[in-house]
Parts: sequence; C-alpha cells; structure tokens
Amino acid sequence: MKEKNEYRKDVAFINREKEMRFLNLYISERPEKILFLHGPKSSGKTTLLYRFLDDLKKFKKIEVKFLNLREVYLGNYQDFLRVFFEVDYKNNKKRINIAREYNLKVFKLSVEELKELEEKKIDPFVVMKTELRELVEKGIKPIIIIDELQALMDIYINGQRTLIQELFNFFVAMTKESHLAYVIISSSDGYFIDVVYNDSKLKKTSDFYEVDYLQKEDVIEWLGNLEKYSKIREYTLTEEEIEKVWDTVGGSMWEIQLLLSRFFEGEVEEVCEDYKIKMRNLIDDYIKFSKEKKIILEIFTKKIRIRNSDLENINIDKDKIEKLLADMVHNNILYYNPVKAEYYPQGRSYEWGIKLYFEKN
Repeated sequence: MKEKNEYRKDVAFINREKEMRFLNLYISERPEKILFLHGPKSSGKTTLLYRFLDDLKKFKKIEVKFLNLREVYLGNYQDFLRVFFEVDYKNNKKRINIAREYNLKVFKLSVEELKELEEKKIDPFVVMKTELRELVEKGIKPIIIIDELQALMDIYINGQRTLIQELFNFFVAMTKESHLAYVIISSSDGYFIDVVYNDSKLKKTSDFYEVDYLQKEDVIEWLGNLEKYSKIREYTLTEEEIEKVWDTVGGSMWEIQLLLSRFFEGEVEEVCEDYKIKMRNLIDDYIKFSKEKKIILEIFTKKIRIRNSDLENINIDKDKIEKLLADMVHNNILYYNPVKAEYYPQGRSYEWGIKLYFEKN
C-alpha cells in the first residue's frame, strides 16, 4: 500500500461544533428553506463545508452535489452547462454507446440529453428536478452545496433572464415548494448576501447563518497543540507567542496557517511585525491619493464596526460614499454584514493595517 504523503504542516480544523451541529440539524428536517452561510473572507466557511462533506460520507441514503465555484471559470451560460452537466469521459470506449449514462460533475445525463441541453432543446432545471425526484423516490436525500455562488451573477440566459435568478427560483421550488432537496449556499461577498437578504421572496424562504472568525479560546487551543492540530513537530509556541499571533491576525484561519508556515524560518515576533507592516503597506497602496478613501477608512481607527448612519456627517457625496464602500468590500478591505447592516475591516490584520497607516500619516 502506498504511504500517505507527510507534510511539515497540515491544514487544521478547529472546533466548529456549533456550526456542524447547525448544519446537521438543517438536513435532519424536511427541506423547506435555502440555507445561506455568510461571513468574512478567511473565516473558514469552505473548510467547514469540506468537513461537513466528510461527515456526510458515512450516510448511505444521502447524495451530495457539491460545487466550489472558486475553482472554475464561469463567463457565460455555456460555462454553466459545462460545470453542472459536463460528461466525464474517463473511458473512451464508453463514447460508442451514446444512450448510456455517465458520471457527471453534478447531475447525470445521457450523451443524447447533453447534446439537447447544449442546443437548448431541453430545460436544464427540468433535468435537475427529474434527477432529484428520482433520488427522493429511492429514499435518498439530495443535498446541493454551492460555494461562492456569486460567481454566476453576471451570466444571462437568452440575453434577458439572469442565470442566478433562475437558480434561486429553482432552489425555492426544490426546498419550500416540492421539498425535494436541501440547498446550502456559501459566500464571503456581503453585498451578494445583502441582495438576497433584501429580496422579499428569498428572505421568506431562506435562513442566514454567519460563520465568523475563530474565538480566542479556540486559537489558544490550536496554537498550544500544534502537533495535534497541524502536525507541526519542528517547533512549539509559548503563551506570549500565541498571544502575539492572536494580536496580529485574530481568529482568521487562513492567516494563522500562513504565519505558521513562516515560523519555520523566522522568529515569531519578527514575522508578526513584518506582517503588520505588510498590511499597512497594503492599505497605503489601496488609498494612494484618494482623500475620500482616507476619510472613510480613518473612521475605523475610532470605531471598528460602522453603519451607514455613522457616515452621515462626513463631507462626501452620499452616492460617492456608496461607491467607495462597495469598492472597499469588493477589494476585501472591508466586510459588509447584511444581517447586522455593519461594515468592518476584514479581520484583525486589516485593523492593524488601517491603524498603522494613519499613525504613519
């Protein structure tokens, strides 16, 4: 038997018992609503979903259809068909029998059906509903999980209808109306979730669950037991060094993983200070010569979480403020929480970047 690869550092999964319990509760009830997972970048949403997928493998009467749209290019309707329905020709001999069904990335089709789909002779949503109904009739729970669904935002069907709106209509039909499937959507784009959250039809048929950064006690548990959680044997961290990591990046899982890699070659204090300087330079590069950006971001040196009402008295046109905030969210400088209607920096490291920029300037 081939031995598994050994790495000096592995990807950690820390706690998330509350989140896992929520996901398992969601699929234990009859399907009746779409579940939206939202939260800032690097808060661990995708890692959570992959662990949830691993847990689902032990159930025989569950079929998961999972897509991470961060991993694929989607520029038009044909790309959507390719990702959702593309035939996997692993065995060239199977091409001869065109009536045979093949394993697809998400839904199963015969080659004949795929051809009709590409020629727009059949409706892709009818194809998906048919398979979901067949699974349910066999006593199998279908679960559709899509990570970063906002990748479909600018795709149109026949030049008029938006693909994402058609998908939402389909998901509502599959959950609330037909009760055929569970649908879990994950996104780090707060404005995308805001559009969904303020859509009266979707708000009534959806649940919104925030996946935030790790709590301090979880970070302490992780960094105090590096061999257990990250398979790191080359070094350990003192309590002071753990506090330094928390002070630098908070509970951002991806950034903690990044710092852990750098600790192989450098001292904790030096690595963390260099990272803060990097974040200061990132803010410097983003602001450049924009006085308006500078005015807005300076507010976060006094108040970490702000609402639109906190910007009423600044000397910038309201339309300009909205555009600037949208740009900051788009560039992952700020995160927008649609449920709480709050803006805040994308983690502790961005707080440091903003703070140090204004100390320098």
